[in-house]
Amino acid sequence: MRKTTKDFIGLQFFAAPPTGERLGQIEARLSQIRTEMEQEGADLEALNNEVDGLLAERSQLQQSAETRSTLLRKIGNGTVGTPLPGMQLPAEPEQRSESIYTIASEEYRTAWIKNLRNNAYVGTVDPLTEVEQRAFTTVTGSAGAAIPTQTANNILEKVTQYAPLLGKINLLRVPGMVTFAVEDVVNAAEKHTQNATITAKDDKLKSITLSAYEITKLIPISKSVKLMSIPAFETWLVDSLARSIANKISENILIGTGSDEGTGIDKTATWDQSTNSVQVGNSANLTTQDVLKLIALLPGGYDARAEFIMSKKTLFTDFMPLQDKSKNDIVTMSGSNYYIFGYSVTLDERVKLHEAYLGDLYTVVGNMPEDVTITSAFDIDTNSYKFLGCAMFDCKPSMADAIVKLEKADA
Repeated sequence: MRKTTKDFIGLQFFAAPPTGERLGQIEARLSQIRTEMEQEGADLEALNNEVDGLLAERSQLQQSAETRSTLLRKIGNGTVGTPLPGMQLPAEPEQRSESIYTIASEEYRTAWIKNLRNNAYVGTVDPLTEVEQRAFTTVTGSAGAAIPTQTANNILEKVTQYAPLLGKINLLRVPGMVTFAVEDVVNAAEKHTQNATITAKDDKLKSITLSAYEITKLIPISKSVKLMSIPAFETWLVDSLARSIANKISENILIGTGSDEGTGIDKTATWDQSTNSVQVGNSANLTTQDVLKLIALLPGGYDARAEFIMSKKTLFTDFMPLQDKSKNDIVTMSGSNYYIFGYSVTLDERVKLHEAYLGDLYTVVGNMPEDVTITSAFDIDTNSYKFLGCAMFDCKPSMADAIVKLEKADA
């Protein structure tokens, strides 16, 4: 039986929040997650899954909004049906000022993604709309095919998510080479005798210079890229590039040699058992006294942000056996986080087995002078489509006494 309008009187419909409102909620939640990641006991795996879901939903909502806008313009032009009385339609493309098109505009973002994907294979399968073509031409005419703001933000969010160490160092975003000064020799204050001459002490500063080394990731993909929707393609590309680049950045922060790459915390100082390291004999086991001695070597001024960094295997092979509930509680847990004598533990498999660092990672200064760039091309030799992500990064420890090391003797 056909229902009339009056059959629906009194019915209440509980709809989801409007697109604009939901996008605002997503941005607010992403902002909250940035804070929650740094809190003690944060479930990083759950937050990682939530971020993935929010980014996918955000892309889907933006794509849906674009589709609705296109449909309404068709209605306004008489292409699809007749507009309802009082219906408000988006302005025609010809009426929109080209000044609204920037690398942050949605039209440029979808045009950039389509252009990137279309350039990766022979033949265009997803042509740009008139509005997207205008946006792409307007922006690239003055600035080149720059990565869209939203896509760049998504990549940075993912890189930080996959490389938590990046959020713990002092990260700069200064274009080109940067030089900054840190304390080197600082003389203590002295008691002054009234009316006596005060002689200035020769405090000294040292300069730290950061360059910009390339970190690249080349991703080949089959013709399946043609079948991906815009949101799905962007999510895949961002996640794939961010994960690989983040792994290399983490490696630089930890064990970078400083030769054509960043300088890691392993190069903070020359390790010496009398001043900044504890060495366990090759055939000996770690003891509680070794751990206490290592903690004692770190100056108290770094305690507020100090943490242990080691592999998961080292934690469970060397530190967990020290537990004796009747005498001590060396290793504690809060959620999925571990603590050694109250210092938080960051697990990273790049740290050698039976070795660990303790220190303030914020004394490591890094620089990422520009956003991650992405280019694409078709490789006829391998019949594959390739996407190249490139990040610029450098880092150096700035304080020689801010990191101490536990190491195992070679023989």
